[in-house]
Amino acid sequence: MIKKEKVLILHLKVYKIVLLFILFAPALKSQAQGLMFNSNDSLMGQRTSYTVFSSDVPTFHDHLRMSFDLSLWDKEHLGYVFNIIDGHKNSYSLTYIYNYNGSPALNFNIDSKSNKIKIPLHLSQLNKRVWINVKVDIDLKANVVTFYVNGQVYKAVDFGFDDQITPIVTFGKNPHYSDVPKMAVKNLTISNDNKTYTFPLNEWSGNDVHDSSGEILGHVDNPVWLINGSYFWEKRVTFSFHGVAGANFNLQDQSLLVFKSDSLIRYDMKSGGISTKVFQNKVPVPLLLGKSIINTRENKLYAYEVLRAPKPGPCIASLDLNTLKWDVVGIANIKEQRHHHNIFYDKDQNDLYLFGGYGSFAYHNDFFKLNKQTDSWDKATFTGDRISPRFFSASSQANESNEVYIFGGYGNQSGNQIVGGRHFYDLYQVNLSNHAIKKCWEIKPNEEDFVPTNNLIISKDGKYFYALCYPHERPKTQLRLYKFSIKNGLYQVVSGTIPVTSERIESDINLFFNPVQDEFFCIIQEFSDPNRSTIRVLALEFPPVSQQEYEQSQKSIGPPHQVFKYVIFGGVAILVISMAFLIIKKRRVKQPAPEPLEEEDTGVAVINKKNDEKRANAIYLLGEFTVYDKNSRDITYLFSPKIKQLFILLLLNSQDATGVVSKKISTILWPDKDVAKTKNIKGVTINHLRNIIADIEGIELTFLNDTYCFKLDGNLFCDYFIVTSTLELINGPDKTAEAAILQYFDLIARGGLLQYIPETWLDDIKLGYEEALMPVILPEVKRVYESGDFRKVLDIARVVLNIDPFNDTALKYKLKALRRIKGIEYARKVYDEFTAEYEKSLGISYEVPFDKICSNKTEPR
Repeated sequence: MIKKEKVLILHLKVYKIVLLFILFAPALKSQAQGLMFNSNDSLMGQRTSYTVFSSDVPTFHDHLRMSFDLSLWDKEHLGYVFNIIDGHKNSYSLTYIYNYNGSPALNFNIDSKSNKIKIPLHLSQLNKRVWINVKVDIDLKANVVTFYVNGQVYKAVDFGFDDQITPIVTFGKNPHYSDVPKMAVKNLTISNDNKTYTFPLNEWSGNDVHDSSGEILGHVDNPVWLINGSYFWEKRVTFSFHGVAGANFNLQDQSLLVFKSDSLIRYDMKSGGISTKVFQNKVPVPLLLGKSIINTRENKLYAYEVLRAPKPGPCIASLDLNTLKWDVVGIANIKEQRHHHNIFYDKDQNDLYLFGGYGSFAYHNDFFKLNKQTDSWDKATFTGDRISPRFFSASSQANESNEVYIFGGYGNQSGNQIVGGRHFYDLYQVNLSNHAIKKCWEIKPNEEDFVPTNNLIISKDGKYFYALCYPHERPKTQLRLYKFSIKNGLYQVVSGTIPVTSERIESDINLFFNPVQDEFFCIIQEFSDPNRSTIRVLALEFPPVSQQEYEQSQKSIGPPHQVFKYVIFGGVAILVISMAFLIIKKRRVKQPAPEPLEEEDTGVAVINKKNDEKRANAIYLLGEFTVYDKNSRDITYLFSPKIKQLFILLLLNSQDATGVVSKKISTILWPDKDVAKTKNIKGVTINHLRNIIADIEGIELTFLNDTYCFKLDGNLFCDYFIVTSTLELINGPDKTAEAAILQYFDLIARGGLLQYIPETWLDDIKLGYEEALMPVILPEVKRVYESGDFRKVLDIARVVLNIDPFNDTALKYKLKALRRIKGIEYARKVYDEFTAEYEKSLGISYEVPFDKICSNKTEPR
């Protein structure tokens, strides 16, 4: 009996593996994402050049055929898509031009002689990741060139070809011309009647280009492999607020809408442009959580708060996105707060529903429907399967069948928080027409517990949904995108990680999808206290790439092994046999941006990531730990917690080339283990670190006299080293360089040393940095204030108060600067918040009155 059970279990495991392969096989095919080219926007030496046959160029007889997918999004430049040079040094090129009359076109030319073919393009095709299939047949014997583009045929004659050609084929920058348009290429095939070369262009890194069999045939300079944009989340923009703000995505114009009490900020997801406009009237709803939903049919944004206010007042208001005028919808509210609830419209965007959430020490599973006529949230009754009370669940938009999917969350069967909670990994189909609920499945993931963020994104074919998931119980945590099968719950992780701080329950995370740009983006709203928040926006190209694909890609590319085929066929055979005995039950997923806004409200600071300097070979230790490789790619995700600790330990001890002895590494990183027993794990960790830093120039790990040390040179940039070197100069005998610290203030303003890494062995180093910085930066606040740069004063004061939260001098000049910018009442409000925190922390009242700090007599004339 036991033996039979083991066989059944084995069959089930094989079934899972094979079914997972079958379900996600399309994702494996999607790995060929393409090569993007650094264009005329880049310096000439940094533009991309791809030589298809870098050595042993084949000879083609009678015909030379090429086929590839081309993406263009250039509305400024002329540039070369590809260039062909034959053995007689004759040159032929396919060029792109965006004419000023708005008529983009491809042109095939005999270089320096004549334009032979003109191929018009549609303006709608000029978008990143919108692919145009281009086919060209060069008939060498007939001297005819034929292009097939957009279902049209374009032909020209009289080229003077020989019967055979040994072509040097170059995409982008070529030996004759350096102009390159903003473009990308994938799925390249070059052939004639006898031979075919296929280039998926599915590489992740490096300059070698492989054909479909894994052989290296080509070379590319300055590549930008598109597949990285489908695994690594790109930081787009950050907004910081003194106060609560809300954010949502408007599909109508592909813009992120960020609303404060008095104004609206629009961030164009396509161009990166930022604009701000003042409302006709202030938001009538008090912004406690900043929750909202957009009605695209009405072109309105609805802001709402569900918690009953102390006094009756507006709880729901609508913003007309055309006129920017707010109208009160009603005072409808719910008895308890509903943190991390779900909200969604029916398919016609007539009825608004709210589900679940947490409040008053209870988890909830009520459905509420907004009744505008009676100005109330009415409970909606549903039949069918019961959804247990929960919060942190995710919901989709209603589909054409008026069905909404609800997935996962945290709660329990009773709803009473006293009895504890559990994570749910179940999917429900909620029909809003007949008010019926159907449970689709429930699974038990074999990994760390996680919850989804607010929104589910359903795939176009309706077979999958995407959800951002994370361990919500950790204050410093990481988001990852999951892809789930709606049929049975099988899932994959399909992105790298996003670090996030979730210290407070008000923190909110949303996942959206822009079908026009074919990209996911994540909006993260983090609260440091109820009145201070940061909104971060990150983007991921579609289709996303699975974690398995990424890990496999890190191995050397080579010809496919025959064993792989046998494994697949064997697995399918076992599956067929197993299906005969088993009934498988249903089972429980660039254009530079404009300068930062000059806001009227100084309570918001806008930091546009596209304006940040993406340095190559850069390490940032101040504020958020970040590392860029030699291609300016953010590789921070590669550093697991232990590798990160090892890297930081060695780096901090390599500034003066002393390094760290092997034993000390063991005692610091594995304090609970015997040193002798850490040899293997330490070796593995060091090898992983070597692999990671291999793509960073200017840093090399050495081992001499039982000591590990980084050998550093001038190619490496480290913000902490630059700032501390300046501080040593200033705090030394020569004080003349004191003002030099401000030229590195942008680095200092990133935050404290390794601010989000709370390792105890770092405490003395952090303290030493702060003690060196304070006597230098603090005197600057007075000098900058007297120069009249009040915004700079606020930045310096923030740095000082992060180190010493109750520093009198920093407080004084912060309040004086706020008075100059915002007025005395705003400054007084900040003072009151400071004194309340002071008394709460120290148990005594702050003795210096506000009028003494901000009186007219103390103001410089």
